Amino acid sequence: MIKSRDIAEMVGKDEGTVRNIIASLKAMGFIESKTGPRGGYMPTLKAFEYIRMPIYAHTYEAIRVTKDGNELDIGILGIELLDITSPMGNRAVLKVAGDLGLIKPGDNITLGPTPSNRLVIEGKVLFVDELRKEIVIDINRIVSIPREPVINIASRKLVTVPSEASIRDVAKVLFKHGIRGAPVLDHNGNVVGLITTADIAKAVTENNIEANVQEYMRKEVVKIRDNEDILDAIKLMIDKGIGRLLVINSSGKPVGIITRTDILRRIAGLEKII
Repeated sequence: MIKSRDIAEMVGKDEGTVRNIIASLKAMGFIESKTGPRGGYMPTLKAFEYIRMPIYAHTYEAIRVTKDGNELDIGILGIELLDITSPMGNRAVLKVAGDLGLIKPGDNITLGPTPSNRLVIEGKVLFVDELRKEIVIDINRIVSIPREPVINIASRKLVTVPSEASIRDVAKVLFKHGIRGAPVLDHNGNVVGLITTADIAKAVTENNIEANVQEYMRKEVVKIRDNEDILDAIKLMIDKGIGRLLVINSSGKPVGIITRTDILRRIAGLEKII
């Protein structure tokens, strides 16, 4: 423990000024205090961790916010979790940059992913403080997106179908392997399309299951490199409105498929219990 007068003498400031600063640091959780003859002030672990951060870590980048699937023209500059062990629910105070008129109590918002630890937080807005530029949310869910290449979670047993196959034959292949889609390859092993169960269903409704797979396959195959990050795969799926990506190696050859289900299992840790 160190007393305020000792701090004032060390930094060459008035003791009243030092106490005012200490009060602010204490409010932010950087300092603990104890009264009495042996009392004084000491830094918290939060303070030690903060000063150990590289300088660039203190240069904040606003975190994106979406409501009802639409990105808002505001950003989150800070997140402080509250009541993390409370059975009444988890809450967080968010420091906001932008027009707070875009958010009102009762709104459900999603923020993230955060730049470093890649958290995505969903919650319901409880209070809005326009003066302090802060909002309080009741957290419904916190998800951490792993930092690893897509090949680690992609299905590597790649099932393909030849371009000369019929819809009936393709349906048998997908059913046999219990999958919802497969790349279509030409005679040289090049990917020329992607056929899914939805495409097969269309052929069935048109009473055309003997048609060549090329008539119903999707010719635009969205690909991702095997060394790209899971977060890149998520963004690509959202941008394209699809649920699977063909994974290719540095030579452009298919080495697997990553699906929305693969990502959800990895994020939720379901691979440990399913």
